[in-house]
Amino acid sequence: MEAYNMKNPFPAPVQGVRIVTKAGSAKETIHIDFSLEGSGLNYVTGDALAVIPRNCPCLVDALIEALGLNATECVCFTDASCSLRDALINNFDICNIKKGLLTKWNRFANSTKLEAMIADKVALKDYSWGHDLLDLALNAETKACFPDAQSFVTILGKLTPRLYSIASSPDAVPGQVSLCVGAVRYSMEGRDRKGVCSTFMSDRLQPGDTAKVFIHSNKNFRLPECSDTPIIMIGPGTGIAPFRAFWQQRIADRATGGMWFFFGNPYAATDGCYEDEINDLVKQGFMKYDVAWSRDQGYKIYVQTLLEQAGEEVWVWLEKGAAFYMCGDANRMAKDVERTLLALIAKHGNLDEKQALTYLADMKANKRYQKDVY
Repeated sequence: MEAYNMKNPFPAPVQGVRIVTKAGSAKETIHIDFSLEGSGLNYVTGDALAVIPRNCPCLVDALIEALGLNATECVCFTDASCSLRDALINNFDICNIKKGLLTKWNRFANSTKLEAMIADKVALKDYSWGHDLLDLALNAETKACFPDAQSFVTILGKLTPRLYSIASSPDAVPGQVSLCVGAVRYSMEGRDRKGVCSTFMSDRLQPGDTAKVFIHSNKNFRLPECSDTPIIMIGPGTGIAPFRAFWQQRIADRATGGMWFFFGNPYAATDGCYEDEINDLVKQGFMKYDVAWSRDQGYKIYVQTLLEQAGEEVWVWLEKGAAFYMCGDANRMAKDVERTLLALIAKHGNLDEKQALTYLADMKANKRYQKDVY
């Protein structure tokens, strides 16, 4: 049997899908379990799962209608052929606007508006965010006229895998892999929009269905080799995912090193994740837990706020050799947390800025400071 990998993804059966946030939450966070039985796929705590999504059939139907194409017309691509509708659902990217795609699209649209946009990096970047091919097809100024379905699919790129931090330990749940995913939904220009892969999993996958997956190794996000090393984990929102895997693995390993988890989300009443698991770990003395409910008071509290407030104790943990981990938003959270970490190292270690930077650099060199940010 051919090995399953990136070139030959495994059709993983879905074992279950559930929402982990509560009713009323603006953050619809799902937990999904896939079976890896019989795949030969193995992962290490800290790895990611690549999921190859399928496009929303409703979006595909609307696009075909807007372009005036025949949904049942056969199209050929990469040694395969099927109907246009099936091809757009399963094989082609119809949601991401890039310069190359626009250039090809405009060969059939002859749009002066698109020509100007292609030449303007700022305008192109602004338009690319949130728009999809249906937007182009519905706008009289940008609509393209394709002579047939084959001409259309030849300009399209492939549906690409999406990477998600694995939220389970292979030793805790053998033969299974779990994800914690935020379902992306928003409205723009009178249309409801959906994240391609997140809503593929949340809305259309049911137990018994399959999704093509493969393991993506993340060697730069690993638990300490010594199980007695303390760990500090910063993971607001779906950044909790790899840390659920971490605490499962530490329990499976009977690790003696302490665990300290900093979590954050808007509201305590609706936005907790894996609360029963966390509460059990805290009650049993396995984990220390601090949470920032950012909107539950008149002022905003974030994970970096809690990190600063706990600075003296965090420094004690660091001096005992604790490894520091962070997962989540790269643009704001990660930068704010790193600034706070540097400041507490300087303050509680009685170090100047240069010495604090050296201390952090030493942590990185010794794999005591690791990030999984996106």
